Amino acid sequence: MKNIIYLLILVVFATSCDDWMDIEPKGKVIPSKVDDYRLLLDDTQGWGGTAVTDAPDIDLWLSDDIDLRDDLIGSYYSEYQPRAYRFEDHIYLQSEEDGSMNNAYAGIYLFNTVIDEVLGTTGNEEEKKKLYAEAKVHRAFAYLKLVNIYAKQYDPTSAATDLGLPMQLKPVLEGSLTRGNVQEVYDLILADLNEVYEYLPDTQIELWRPSKASASALLARTYLIMGDFTNALKYADISLGLYTYLTNYNDLPAHNWYPDLLDFGQRYLNKEQLLLKNPLSDYYMMYPSQEFMDLFDQDNDLRYTGRITNEWASPGTSLYYYYYGNTGSSYGLTVPEMLLIRAECNARRGSAGISAAMDDINLIRQNRIATAAYAPLTATDATEALALVKEERRRELAFMGHRYTDIRRYNVYDNANISIVHSVNGENFTLAPGDNKWALPFARKYINKNPEIEQNPR
Repeated sequence: MKNIIYLLILVVFATSCDDWMDIEPKGKVIPSKVDDYRLLLDDTQGWGGTAVTDAPDIDLWLSDDIDLRDDLIGSYYSEYQPRAYRFEDHIYLQSEEDGSMNNAYAGIYLFNTVIDEVLGTTGNEEEKKKLYAEAKVHRAFAYLKLVNIYAKQYDPTSAATDLGLPMQLKPVLEGSLTRGNVQEVYDLILADLNEVYEYLPDTQIELWRPSKASASALLARTYLIMGDFTNALKYADISLGLYTYLTNYNDLPAHNWYPDLLDFGQRYLNKEQLLLKNPLSDYYMMYPSQEFMDLFDQDNDLRYTGRITNEWASPGTSLYYYYYGNTGSSYGLTVPEMLLIRAECNARRGSAGISAAMDDINLIRQNRIATAAYAPLTATDATEALALVKEERRRELAFMGHRYTDIRRYNVYDNANISIVHSVNGENFTLAPGDNKWALPFARKYINKNPEIEQNPR
C-alpha cells in the first residue's frame, strides 16, 4: 500500500483557487499556460494565498530576545508558544498540527508544482525559465528555514549523518516522508540556487519575486550558516553589488512608528528588502527581554525609540514594552543582513578585514542612530570587531528569524557556550549548548500518520 503524505494532504487544498483556473471534480488545480504559473507565484495576499511569502516563525519563541509575560499565558498566547518558550519535549499535543511546518510544506508543494510543470507549458520561453527559477529560490528559502528549526545546526563533521528533513521534490500526495540528512538539505539548496541564477533578473520587479540580488543573498546566508565564510563573503558582496538601498531612520517620524507598522501594506513598500517573506503568525508586537533592550542606546538609537514603547494596556508604567519588529520590516532577505554578513566575514578574516567590517557596521549605524549623536565605532583587533558585528546584528535583525539560528552557529563555530534561559512564574527553563532540544520535535500527529518520519531525540 502506498503511503499518503499526510502533511501535504493537510495543506495542498489550502492553496487559493481563483476563477482563472479550471478545477477537476477531485479538486486538482490545473494551470494550463505560463500566465497561470505567474499568477500562482504572485498570489501573496488573501485566504490561502500566502504560501509564497509565509515562512516558519516558531523559532521566535525560542531565542533570548523575547520575554513571555506570565500574566498573559492562557489568554494572549496560543498554547504552543508557552510550550516552545519552556523548551518542552513536545510543542504540540497528540492531535495538533504544526502551523509552521504545515505552511512551509504547502509552499514547497506549490513551488514543486511550478518547477515540475512550467517548462512544459505554453508561453514565452524566457518567462517560463524565470518562473522555474523563482520557484527554486522560494523552495530553497523554505528548506533553509526548516532545516534550522527541525534539524541540528550544520556541522561539517556530522552533517552527513545528522537527521535532516523529508525532502519533497515533486508535487505528489503519495510516497514516503523518510528524513534525509542535513548535508543533503544544504546540497539541494546550493544546487537549486546555482542552477537557476542566470534565469533571474538582476534586481526584483516585485519584492516577493526572486532576483539575482536575492539569490546571491540566500547563498550568502546559507554559506554563513554552514560556516563557509569565504563563500558567504563572496555572495554577500555580489548581492550588494546589485542592490544597496538603505532607509535613513532619521527621515522617519521622530518617535514610535506604531501607525505605520500596523498597516500590513507597509511591508510591500520597504525598499531594503531583497525578498519579501512574512512570519506565519504575523505578529507586529513582541515583548523583548531586558537583556535585549539593554543592548541599545535607548535615547539615540532610532530602532529603539521607533519600535519599543510603553505597554499600551498599562499606561503610565514602564514595566512592559512591545517590540514592533516584523510588520513593516522583513522576515526574508534584506540589504542590512547582507552588510552584516559581509562585516562578519571580514571580521573573521583577522586584521586584514577589520576596517572593511567596521565600514559596513558604521554604514548601518549612520542610518539608524540620531544624526546629532552618531559616532563611528572602531575596533582595536579582529576579536573586538567580531563582537561588535554580532551585537549590531542582534539589534538590526531582531525578531526577523535570525537570533535562534545565530546562537546555534555561534555555539558550533565559535564555542560561544551560549545558553538560553527563560523564566515563567519564577521557574527557569534552560536550553544549554549541546542539548538535543535545539532541534525542535516533529508534531506527533505527523509521525503517527507517517511512521517513517524519525523523531528528533529529546
